[in-house]
Amino acid sequence: MKRIWVHKTRSYQQAEAADRRFWRRAGAAARFEAAWLMVSDYLKMRGKSRGQLRLRRSIQHVKYTQN
Repeated sequence: MKRIWVHKTRSYQQAEAADRRFWRRAGAAARFEAAWLMVSDYLKMRGKSRGQLRLRRSIQHVKYTQN
């Protein structure tokens, strides 16, 4: 059985700080996995294909010239 942990706070600021601590401790791989699952769930809710999930790479070239 999976356990669910709850952290009770008294203010929004304490809740935000607790969230930051949690995700910092979880590590980069866990943050990436959570984000990837959110994208997958979003597409599923919208009825879109999840067959082509991939990272988007944006490439931009800026040429600097001196006057």
